Amino acid sequence: MKKKVVLGLKWGIIAIVLLLSILFFRNIIKLDVVPMKYLVLLGFVLALLNIVGGLSLFFKKIWLRTFTVLSYGFLLGFSLIGGHYAKMTNQFFDEGFSNYKVELTTYHVIVRSASEESALAELENKSMAYYTFFNEPEKVIKTISNQVNNISFLPHDDLYDTFINFLVGQYDSLIVTDSILDILSEDYKNLDERIKILYTFEIEAKVNNTEEKVEEEIPKVENNAILKGDNFNIYISGSDSRSTKIANKSRSDVNMVVSINKKTRTVLLTSIPRDYYVMVHGQTGLKDKLTHAGIYGLERSKQTVEDLFDINIDYSIKLGFSSVVELVDLVGGIDIHSDTSFDSYHIPGWHVNKGVNHMDGAKALAYARERYAYASGDRHRILNQQQVLEATFKKLSTSKNLLLHYDELLNSLSKLYITDIPKEEITSLVKMQLEDMSSWTFLSSTVDGTGKMAPTHVAPKTNLYVMEPNEATVTKARNKMKEVLEAK
Repeated sequence: MKKKVVLGLKWGIIAIVLLLSILFFRNIIKLDVVPMKYLVLLGFVLALLNIVGGLSLFFKKIWLRTFTVLSYGFLLGFSLIGGHYAKMTNQFFDEGFSNYKVELTTYHVIVRSASEESALAELENKSMAYYTFFNEPEKVIKTISNQVNNISFLPHDDLYDTFINFLVGQYDSLIVTDSILDILSEDYKNLDERIKILYTFEIEAKVNNTEEKVEEEIPKVENNAILKGDNFNIYISGSDSRSTKIANKSRSDVNMVVSINKKTRTVLLTSIPRDYYVMVHGQTGLKDKLTHAGIYGLERSKQTVEDLFDINIDYSIKLGFSSVVELVDLVGGIDIHSDTSFDSYHIPGWHVNKGVNHMDGAKALAYARERYAYASGDRHRILNQQQVLEATFKKLSTSKNLLLHYDELLNSLSKLYITDIPKEEITSLVKMQLEDMSSWTFLSSTVDGTGKMAPTHVAPKTNLYVMEPNEATVTKARNKMKEVLEAK
């Protein structure tokens, strides 16, 4: 009887370890990032350990039993830990890509800080101004009308003119968005002291980014996900919004086109100043700052950049730049070479030395946002942003301690962005990189212009600082993108 129990226990151990090994291997296959040569090797090692460990259970010699414990202990740990990481990564790929499906617009009803009203219902029989350039003014008005009786809605088309008239009391309340508050806060440093928010609501809209485009020789993967081939463009929009929700529509403070050539392992970062004076896609009349295109959503910003360079952009990513803090801290900080010494505007007391500076997340974000320390202002901030992104991605690809913070890393990444890049594009890149571990070449480019004061689409009665594009630099940047993408 005792022999049968022992025998059953041995077969039970063999079955459990084998099952865990199969589940681990299945998760690795599902991940679809491991090249076939490594899959074959991994499968062989797992099978060998299972066979040898299983056989040694039936031998009586002590050293064989010791070998069994060691081999099965390694196999169990490897399968459990590896399976856990593979499962988390699979989940991240499933949820972290093609996740640009909805966008939010956060609206606020505000009154002057000295106003007696403390609730939305108290605006009955009073006036409320709103902007005609809202994405969905009818929905906004309907939402308010359902809450307040007999309110007079007054449409206005100039951001600053309307706000000034509101402050002097021409109407009782004003509807603004998070984006508008971000814009106004640049010129009214004590904005939060001058206004009072009575009511906040969100309007969610499904993203329509399925424009008909002609694609030539597009390779497909087995599950029918469409990939863009050996080269493609990605638009990166960086948001520095007060909102913590990355899906919230906000100004595009950072604007980059990332051109990737997988054959030559080349990445080109092309940056565009936030104040670039461009025609926002789909609009007529006055031009506007590129950053204001983000008020209408990520897709509109991408289309505007496509129009500027006369190029096709395959994917978009919207980054919450404040989330860079978590990411940089997780990789243990980054080293940045500053071309000048300055005192940080965003972190009082922090002095940046000329040369290499080690930065934690907060300092990296402050460095990426710095423009007051430079005579060229936003032009230099663009270069800083490129440095921070490049240094962060390089650290991610070389850090040996990421496994210790893997859960935190994936959680941080999931808050960092929304994108329409399919996971198959990313897994294809990872698999290609693991195949030969080739190094990548990072190049950078930027466009320039001349600063001036001019009316804009959101402020037709007000002169704002804009940058008139230098067409020669736009053409040069376009040609550089083409050169990188077409290189063999």
